[in-house]
Amino acid sequence: MDEVKECTRKLLEAIRESDVEIEKLLDAVHRSDEYQEYQKQAAQLEADPELKARVMRFRGDNFRLQNHSDKDELFHIAEQLNQESASLRQNLKVNAYLDAELALCRLMQRICRTLVDGIDIQIPDL
Repeated sequence: MDEVKECTRKLLEAIRESDVEIEKLLDAVHRSDEYQEYQKQAAQLEADPELKARVMRFRGDNFRLQNHSDKDELFHIAEQLNQESASLRQNLKVNAYLDAELALCRLMQRICRTLVDGIDIQIPDL
């Protein structure tokens, strides 16, 4: 029974240590140039609720296109999004926001790739 208690204690300690390290990573992301720029651009977009709603609708449509679109409608939807993107990108606030968002997403992808590459787990090719 003492062995089980000791194993449980060590496991809980390891979990707490992992939580601390995760918080450190999160703090590093919050301090990164990418995150700071994203927050700045998001605040700029907040100042124009109509524009923000249009950008968020575009982002949602773009996500759905990439993940859930009916193959038969793919070309038509992609064309509509392409036109909306061109229109939105003419606005400097939108352009800065989307560029900052992309930079932050790339940082997050780099973190995820580093984690996946550093963990010995077999992931199938998709």
